[in-house]
Amino acid sequence: MNLSAQLMTLNKNLALSRVGGDEELFQEIASIYLEEYPALVAEIERAVRSGDASGLTNSAHTLKGSAGAVGGEVAAHYALQLETMGRQSRLDGAAEALEALRQALDSLKAELAAA
Repeated sequence: MNLSAQLMTLNKNLALSRVGGDEELFQEIASIYLEEYPALVAEIERAVRSGDASGLTNSAHTLKGSAGAVGGEVAAHYALQLETMGRQSRLDGAAEALEALRQALDSLKAELAAA
């Protein structure tokens, strides 16, 4: 079974547990995430296009943490894949991983809007 199939697009219970069950704080963190993640995706796209392994590592790492903070398990999974590719300077397949990340982020955005 594919690991990403075992993960949740939005694991709100996990995210809430990280903020002591504070729904208001979760909503605030989610709002900040929704404002900031597009810039990180743009940085990842630039790094993939230009073959910048270090830039990919840094941007994907930041996005992984941000997505994880709001309970975005699938998005964090794909961000980790990209971070690992960058860290190993092996960008073969990075465009495909980026597309999977974009889809996961779109799904996460929709679920956060409904949360």
